[in-house]
Amino acid sequence: MRVLFVDHSKVFRSVWERMVLHAGHEPLIATDGISGLRLLEGRSVDFIAVSLSLPDIDGIRFCRQVRTMPHCRNVPIVLLTSAQDNRTRRQAFEAGITDICPKTGIEDLFHRASRMADHDDQTLSGRVLYVEDSRTVFKVMTRLMESMGLKVDHFVSAAEAYRHFDEKVHDLVISDILVEGEMSGVALVSQLREQHPDKARMPILAMSGLDDDIRRVELFRLGINDFIPKPVIQEEAAARIRNLVVQKQLFDKVQQQRIQLYEMAMTDPLTGLYNRNSLAEFASKITSAANRHDMDLSVIILDLDHFKEINDKHGHLVGDQALASVGAMLTASCREEDFAVRFGGEEMLLILPHCPLEDAESRAHQIRQRIEKLNPAGIQITSSLGVSSRPPGRPIVLEQLIRLADQAVYEAKASGRNQVVVHASLGRCTDPTPRAVSAA
Repeated sequence: MRVLFVDHSKVFRSVWERMVLHAGHEPLIATDGISGLRLLEGRSVDFIAVSLSLPDIDGIRFCRQVRTMPHCRNVPIVLLTSAQDNRTRRQAFEAGITDICPKTGIEDLFHRASRMADHDDQTLSGRVLYVEDSRTVFKVMTRLMESMGLKVDHFVSAAEAYRHFDEKVHDLVISDILVEGEMSGVALVSQLREQHPDKARMPILAMSGLDDDIRRVELFRLGINDFIPKPVIQEEAAARIRNLVVQKQLFDKVQQQRIQLYEMAMTDPLTGLYNRNSLAEFASKITSAANRHDMDLSVIILDLDHFKEINDKHGHLVGDQALASVGAMLTASCREEDFAVRFGGEEMLLILPHCPLEDAESRAHQIRQRIEKLNPAGIQITSSLGVSSRPPGRPIVLEQLIRLADQAVYEAKASGRNQVVVHASLGRCTDPTPRAVSAA
């Protein structure tokens, strides 16, 4: 970024030059207005800061002359002054000043300069759904958006555009309000906003040649994010389009980060299974649904046999590889409605909605056999599994099923490991009788 700073104060020039260089930008420094204008002859800059009080011409006259230079018409210019009277402010903005800032806020001014210049130079990526029946306007706007790095899906018909809109693909909708056809631009805005009420996730920019304040207010009430009058000023259109696309994509990025953080908080990083946090959050919902609809609900707990010996003999990296292999196998074998949790160190829990006891027992045998064939890091591992199930017509809490399946695991280990033990009935949940099942 190339920055021109015009000020008669040696102190302020020195501070500004040091900040610009430190940020990796190129400073151009002038002590008066005439010197500043000479620096701009045949040279482009990205930002100009000029003091109101200069030894020769004041900052307002300097700005008027800068705006006559074709290559400087769109360069942001900030006037440095502590004057707050309306007359000075009006003259400044009429001369083409972008903003007014006090000299005491020079650090904030520098950051503002960086944002303005970087924002204008930023190449976008994204896709725009564009509705326009004027071939002339379409060519101008499409060329503008493509120069910004955007891809454009153009439709003459609002109805056809509505049929092709895809929230996952399009970052912005731009529509003329008075397009011809069975659906007007107003109707398109109304239907899109009804289907996609989140303005941050799906921005809409309306365009119209009608200079009607009432109609404009109605459009904002319908849910547009911004409005461009016709004939279009390309610099204004580019700024408004850029703002909406960047804001939408930043929102999507934040949402994705929130999802990732949530998954990190609810997922065990080693096995890829859910963790105890997830179990605490979803357990009541799972059992409430089973009790309310009297549906089958089963639980399997598996514990890897002699896991401490694996860690001691082969090292914790091999032990971790074994856990990761089992986690991947369970994930691959789960149905969409199943809930697989890393319950403890080498203990894993499967919650199986709509799964009767017999089916849960069959799945436990399949899991035991698959674990026996995994051979992670070239070592054989086995597991002991316990199964329990909700009896029809009897309300339960998930902790009951987990406790019974856990007791069945202990029974499996006591009976020689590498086998499945099933609790055939809850009884009163005080003294359940496990049924050992052969590993064969």
